[in-house]
Amino acid sequence: MDNSIDVKLYRSESTRIIGGVLTFFFVLIFIVGIQGLNGGIHGSSAIKAVSFVVMLIAVLGVIWSLFWFAQMAVITSDQGIVVKNWFRRVFIPWDDVKGFRFGNTIDDLSIREQFNSPYLQSYVVMNDGRHLVLSGLTAIRINRAESRRRVQVLLDKLEGARLGYPRGK
Repeated sequence: MDNSIDVKLYRSESTRIIGGVLTFFFVLIFIVGIQGLNGGIHGSSAIKAVSFVVMLIAVLGVIWSLFWFAQMAVITSDQGIVVKNWFRRVFIPWDDVKGFRFGNTIDDLSIREQFNSPYLQSYVVMNDGRHLVLSGLTAIRINRAESRRRVQVLLDKLEGARLGYPRGK
């Protein structure tokens, strides 16, 4: 009897690169905050306080960009998928998943989602008609056709995992 769980991770190539760029900018902001710790030209305590807040925000930004943003992905298992997005993680059982597709093929996108370049944004569509964005599987605006093709390969693999899901266990 095999008790192993087959877990796979799906992520766009650009997700970690963008996470690294965000980390770099937060480090720069931290360095700017350090420069203000001396209180500026007049030794102002307000500048010191603002610099401390800026540094705290920068540290939190580095933590978020490295340990959350850069980790955005879709994880599959025998039970379903875990969608790791910007600020939350959602588990969706395989029985609830209808398919994976780009936003331009979904009819009921919100206005906000329509402004978010649905041609490049991927979604998981549920059997009840709801959909959830797959932030870790988004095509980038640079070289759109190639980026979309790469994400489509990931969506096809996810669809294969859905179709191969062992029903009735």
